[in-house]
Amino acid sequence: MNAHRAEAHPRADSTITVKSYAKINLSIDVLGRLPNGYHSIRTVMQQVDLFDTVSVSVREDGAGARVAPAAESAGKGARIALSAESAGVDIAELPTDGRNAAARAAQVFFEEFAPQFCGGVGIRLRKRVPLAAGLAGGSGNAAAVLLALARLWALRGAPNAPGGAAVHMEKLMELGSRIGADVPFCILGQAALNRELGFAESGAAACALAEGVGERLTALPSLRGFVILLKPAVSVSTAAVYAGLDLSAIAKRPDTDGIVAGLRTGDCGKIRKNMINVLEIPVLKEYPEIADAKARLSADGNAECALMSGSGSSVFAWYRDRTACEAAFKTLRRGENDVFMAKLL
Repeated sequence: MNAHRAEAHPRADSTITVKSYAKINLSIDVLGRLPNGYHSIRTVMQQVDLFDTVSVSVREDGAGARVAPAAESAGKGARIALSAESAGVDIAELPTDGRNAAARAAQVFFEEFAPQFCGGVGIRLRKRVPLAAGLAGGSGNAAAVLLALARLWALRGAPNAPGGAAVHMEKLMELGSRIGADVPFCILGQAALNRELGFAESGAAACALAEGVGERLTALPSLRGFVILLKPAVSVSTAAVYAGLDLSAIAKRPDTDGIVAGLRTGDCGKIRKNMINVLEIPVLKEYPEIADAKARLSADGNAECALMSGSGSSVFAWYRDRTACEAAFKTLRRGENDVFMAKLL
């Protein structure tokens, strides 16, 4: 038997619900283009308490319609059914077939750990995190599915599996990297924040330095405070942003080691001056709506800084003082639909 293969059947508790938290990027630096077409990055990511709810259920009777199988043969393997409902955000563009990252995560899990399982798997998403926003909503959903299935299959203590939770966290993050660059970090953070899953003691953390294409993670102490998240009514293609990035034109880069040191010592000044996202260069030029959103958040003198998250389209403002953040939030939400206040986790 493969040393990483889990039991063929899940535990008796056949439903797991996971909070799938959004993330922001405290900094992003792009170092260069790799031979495989991806880019080498150094970024500091942190989760915030805006979250989707992901419920994963398993049935032995195979109930559930298969979503567009990936590498499976027709009629074989788990039958995966995915549904989604809105909890205040527009989900009209959210796929519910095999293109959805959560469905792909389930397919990857079963291919790796339980290819013989032919039962039904239901995935239900309750969406609060806006789509295509640079907040890792889809990546977080994929991470939640991997963690939930690992719990259901008792992966941490499966016969013939080496070591304990830390070993399985590493394996889950490796699987996550096959789905998306942000998925490994989302696994790390959700494991820390959903303690009932049993992975919190295996090096999990809600803030981390990500290197390579995002798969090499170093846990960090979390930034403290609150954020306002503002998503303009535009969507941004991450691939297009990277394709349009001229590395030679980047005049100001974050001192990533400096922000890491600031987080470790609690030096807010060092953190603030290195909260730089080099992807803003092409995005703010191409999308005036995002530039305007950042300018409006930056205009509040009580905010420590304002920054675009990921490749956009969301921008956030960081506040150390909750009262100041609440006041700014109340003003902004009068004229905006996709504006949120969240605590840094």
